[in-house]
Amino acid sequence: MEIQLEKAFREAAHAADRAVSAAMAKYASGYITDEDDITGALIGRLDAAFDENIGGVNWSSSILRHRKGVAAQEKKTGADMLFHVSIETPQLTYSKGVLIQSKRVDDGVEMTASSHKELLSQCDKMLNITPDSFIFNYTKSAMRCASANRIAGASNRILNDSCNLTSYRFFLELFRCTTGDRRITSAKFDDLQIPQGIAIKGTIGQ
Repeated sequence: MEIQLEKAFREAAHAADRAVSAAMAKYASGYITDEDDITGALIGRLDAAFDENIGGVNWSSSILRHRKGVAAQEKKTGADMLFHVSIETPQLTYSKGVLIQSKRVDDGVEMTASSHKELLSQCDKMLNITPDSFIFNYTKSAMRCASANRIAGASNRILNDSCNLTSYRFFLELFRCTTGDRRITSAKFDDLQIPQGIAIKGTIGQ
């Protein structure tokens, strides 16, 4: 059963990766350009992807969104997204989440000194809340990810050079429960008032 669960998580990570690719394709095509719009497209694609049985696990999702005071709250928390994943299976049960700050810095492009300084500040703010904090970098070819700890320690202003995770690897580790903070849940989203988020739940019927 554990091998089957690992296979299910791999299939779920591939589904998430396809959703990411679809959102990045919209960005590359020029249909969306701003970071928050790309984030909205990404969350929408993930919400649509996790509405079916994948690898024997029944998935469902709900979009989390705050519309008031989001700019001020993002400045306080450093995050513009929250992902909450919960799993209920005979082999594994957990509920945990991660904080994310998204950026749009094309591959090979160097951030300005001021924008890089702001990114480091955002990493510090997220890390003060949870060590399970990440950076998503949107490019026209793909989305790359990295832990906020890794980015906070990097002096290189070419962001994609420091983003060592593919979106597939990020989601695989998230579903496997090797990353994530059990204190970060949908309820915490309400407390923090982070602009956007998604709650994804996987169950296996008894």
